Amino acid sequence: MINKNHLTVATLVAGLALLVGCRPANAADGKDQTSSSSEASISTNDNGTVSRTFVESSVTTNGNMVTERRRETRTSTDAEGNLLATSTSEYAQSYSLGETLAEPAPAAPEKPACDKAALAPAADSFLGVKFGEEVPGVTNFVRDAAEPTLLRATFTPAKGLAGFDDYYVYVTPTTHKAAKVYACAKEPVEPGQRWGRHYLIEALEKRYNTWARLSSFNRPLYSFRISPERYVKLCLLGSTPDYETVILAADEAMLQQAADEQEEIREAARKNAVEKRARRVSDAAEAF
Repeated sequence: MINKNHLTVATLVAGLALLVGCRPANAADGKDQTSSSSEASISTNDNGTVSRTFVESSVTTNGNMVTERRRETRTSTDAEGNLLATSTSEYAQSYSLGETLAEPAPAAPEKPACDKAALAPAADSFLGVKFGEEVPGVTNFVRDAAEPTLLRATFTPAKGLAGFDDYYVYVTPTTHKAAKVYACAKEPVEPGQRWGRHYLIEALEKRYNTWARLSSFNRPLYSFRISPERYVKLCLLGSTPDYETVILAADEAMLQQAADEQEEIREAARKNAVEKRARRVSDAAEAF
């Protein structure tokens, strides 16, 4: 069904697109410059329903023509995760730099030069382990055949998760910086209330202010993008032969650093092997 509000927005956007296409000729020498941003929010209502809002904004400058756009998507799901309602609203306006708007928007402050972790401080750690840093008091590192570029160690978080048995941290092989963290439960972790969404999903959404995405149609596997280079995965049932429920948090930059460090180790080993063989050949030649 198309309501009048949606029709009005579509007409407005189409009209503005036509206006942008008819910019002054002297703007042809300008170069497109676009800045964009997005924002997501999640709230859980008393009746178990979940409301999500996702806002995308962009400002494009082409010569002396400026176009501002904003798109807002709202969804509502019930306690089981079924979609109840969804709506989208769009806004756009174009103006030349010589024009004066009735209420000009303040200029966005320039972002300081910083690492991506600083842009999402809530995502800098998992279970108290900070990504990219050494784990205090953890030294029992071993090799894991399933993770050839990382070292594994067990640890005990300051505050454990109910129903979970084992915790593992994976670090880079040379510098021992945290790259992956696991929380594992031998038995399925029940939600406690059968009618609601699993409390672990809701807790992760609340902790990192992001949405859970179903990653598999064969089992309850969910993923959470908690920052540009960090993610969390949650498997509620049938995770591995040893564990039923597993939560994994990882830093992609640290995983790449681990691969680089491991390659350096392999290169040094190859070099040592070549030098050792050369010495053995030389010694044997002298003996003959």
